[in-house]
Amino acid sequence: MVIKIYSLLVVFLILIFLDKSLTMWNLSILRDQGHANYLDAEKNMAAKWLFERCGLLGGTLIFGVITLGTLSLCFWGLKSIMNEYQALWIIFLLYGAVIGGNTFQLIKNMKLI
Repeated sequence: MVIKIYSLLVVFLILIFLDKSLTMWNLSILRDQGHANYLDAEKNMAAKWLFERCGLLGGTLIFGVITLGTLSLCFWGLKSIMNEYQALWIIFLLYGAVIGGNTFQLIKNMKLI
């Protein structure tokens, strides 16, 4: 059981790291391109609020911790109505869509497409 929890924590941390680092990269590119309101590109209002108050790095770190909590609660809630492998696949699919969207925006912001 302990290995499962640690493994799950590592998987969640990897997903969150990918998401948050892509978000920071996107916003940094927009800032470096001279966009005065580069934080307006952030669609999540809670993350945007944290970025405005704590800066890009500080807001990202705080929001990463919040995301770990909400992701864990979502997994626990899904696990209560289905088996844990199905719950994990749903988390992978949803978070994969988020990471895919961030990657698309990064490619777009880098003007590769």
